[in-house]
Amino acid sequence: MPRGGDSREMHVMQNLSTLDDARALLQRVYGYEAFRGLQEDVIADGLAGKDVLAVLPTGGGKSLCYQIPAQLRPGCGIVVSPLIALMADQVDALKVVGVRAERLDSSMDFEARDRAIAAAQAGEMDLLYVSPEALASGLGRRLAGMDVSLIAVDEAHCVSQWGHDFRPDYRALHNLKGLFPGVPRMAVTATADTRTRDDILAQLQLDSPSVHVASFDRPNLTLAAEPKQGGRTDRVVSLVRQRKGQSGIVYAATRDATEKLADALERAGIPALAYHAGLEAELRSDRQRRFLLEEGLVMCATVAFGMGVDKPDVRFVIHADPPKTIEAYWQEVGRAGRDGEPADGVALFGPADMRRSLSWTYDSDAAPEVKQVQVNKTRQLYAFFNGDQCRRAAVRSYFGEADPEPCGVCDACLSEGGETFDATRWAQMAVSAVLRCGQRIGRGRLVTHLRGEAKDDFDQDLSTLSTYGIGEDLAKPGWNAVFDALLFSGLLAEGGEAMRPVIVVPDADAAKALFKGERTLMLREDPAARRTRKKGGSAASKAMVDDLSSRDRALFDALRDWRLETAKAGGVPPYVIFHDKTLAAIAHDRPSTTEALRAISGVGEKKAERYASEVARIVQEAA
Repeated sequence: MPRGGDSREMHVMQNLSTLDDARALLQRVYGYEAFRGLQEDVIADGLAGKDVLAVLPTGGGKSLCYQIPAQLRPGCGIVVSPLIALMADQVDALKVVGVRAERLDSSMDFEARDRAIAAAQAGEMDLLYVSPEALASGLGRRLAGMDVSLIAVDEAHCVSQWGHDFRPDYRALHNLKGLFPGVPRMAVTATADTRTRDDILAQLQLDSPSVHVASFDRPNLTLAAEPKQGGRTDRVVSLVRQRKGQSGIVYAATRDATEKLADALERAGIPALAYHAGLEAELRSDRQRRFLLEEGLVMCATVAFGMGVDKPDVRFVIHADPPKTIEAYWQEVGRAGRDGEPADGVALFGPADMRRSLSWTYDSDAAPEVKQVQVNKTRQLYAFFNGDQCRRAAVRSYFGEADPEPCGVCDACLSEGGETFDATRWAQMAVSAVLRCGQRIGRGRLVTHLRGEAKDDFDQDLSTLSTYGIGEDLAKPGWNAVFDALLFSGLLAEGGEAMRPVIVVPDADAAKALFKGERTLMLREDPAARRTRKKGGSAASKAMVDDLSSRDRALFDALRDWRLETAKAGGVPPYVIFHDKTLAAIAHDRPSTTEALRAISGVGEKKAERYASEVARIVQEAA
């Protein structure tokens, strides 16, 4: 019988687990001593039965935030996930550590689905993964009568039309509130700006939710962006060669481009595959599985190769063509370095890319106000690529973090530019000109106006305004830098048509704060003395096992060989067995017993029991 109202609350209170229980489960099942970042706060709210929105970075352990409360609270946890590959990956990993988990998706036959539902309804399941489409087609009503511990909505940004990956089926997830009354719901995502977060809360109808937003910083990522010059394919091959032997992803805008890039890499002696929605489902699945299993493979893909990517040792992401928004960029580049080790992100961009992206937006069926938001997001992305601000600090500012410190390692931080410069005076001039000119002209005319260089009758009509010529001392490249920074910061925005945008002031209060000196604009250098920024990607990241002795490195390599054989035999990716970081710790500590292996970070109880004898054998052979 379903639990609802007072009876459910009393039952939950009698079985309420504590954070001590959560920590014990973390150590016993997952093999970790302590939670990271905001995990403990999110889990505490989940255990207490609160509705929660958690925005945690890619690789920040979002899945643990709902997996642990779901196991500790009475009933079976339901996880809504958008991709079959993503569900399969998480379920496989959970089964390896002894968690009772299953998924319901279109790839399963009816008998397998019925068995999974029956096990969940009988209390024999800890976590059940389902798709939003399945819930909308009647599965939700079928599950409504069972005992549910928690409902998690993974990749929750998909619910918002303001987000970068909107999916209409996610809009119906508010019905979960009525189907499972009194059951706490947890929405998790890695990328959501303020507007998107507010929309998630409203669309899912979360009740008095706790909202946890972690820093968007990824300290292990070294970022770079460069204009496309000459052959894009040749540049991608050059960048991948610098990282030869490492697993990586190359994103391209079209299916044809992924095929050509993969062919070019193969001709250069680099193992590569193409992945896009035009391939047969079985071939896509096979190629994704190969990418997860094989080391040193490069996947050239469209965004069809997206949220199902959960390979921790991806060492680089290269955007041969840029995405449409900073949210999409941060999610895609965040697929590198999920293991916390150094990784690279390099983006190639050009004016044609921006025109293509804007054209796609204006040709879409979205409402006019949604189109305008997406247009502004696209232009902010290109201002970010073309700007001089620290890459990681710029992303963190975009997502609302106040005064983030420069990373010191991105291409902007290592450029030949000068010291940080207070460009507030130039910013005030620019915003004043926008307002005086009626928020009805584009950047080119604004620069002409500020420099006092009227070229036609329209410019002459504006020359009577007080802002005409007040910026004559600043050259066009300097003004472009100022406008880029203002657009990125949100002090200015672009409206109008895609091919004839006009500059507007979207927030009058922010403009007033700028004029009063309460808000400033900082550039990496004096815009009046701009230098050419050195372009190009960073050097390949150092391998995380560099600190191992030669003797330990030999054992590490032997453990990797064993892990690959074990993974292939079990049909799972190698990292499901052990992450590289865990193998490095084993190579250093050389455990010879189950208890000693259990003491290694990342080794849970089940894995220690399962693999202790094999690990001990390899350690002994390497002695």
